[in-house]
Amino acid sequence: MMITRIFVAISLLFLMQCQNDDTEFDNTPVDDTSLVGEWLLTESYVSPGGAAEWQDVDEGYRYIFDEFGNYERTNFDKETLNTGSYEIIAPELYLYFITEGEKDTLGFTADFNSSKTSLTLSPSYPGICIEGCLYRFMKR
Repeated sequence: MMITRIFVAISLLFLMQCQNDDTEFDNTPVDDTSLVGEWLLTESYVSPGGAAEWQDVDEGYRYIFDEFGNYERTNFDKETLNTGSYEIIAPELYLYFITEGEKDTLGFTADFNSSKTSLTLSPSYPGICIEGCLYRFMKR
């Protein structure tokens, strides 16, 4: 009986620790026309396995999406880091690019805020964040 109580108590503590109510996506699906434009990384939420908070990002990188399905990622000073194409298969955003002569893919779960001025991304392919990693971009 005592072992059962200890197990239940530990399980409840584990569940409470993993709860991330303040990190929910904004719940407005990403669409092609609203994604077009320049997006600057302004906040990140990365949990190494415990509680975390949104952190401001100084001099974040940028994504620039065009209406033809192409994107460019730049540093804060707008120097190109990589380019490629993108595709939206709701609720995911896929970026396709060339690395060492091979086509590569990154996938993100993506949502806008209701006014579509904030974009939240969380890696979903090829790796995912178990404890939570979110990146918030503001439209410029």
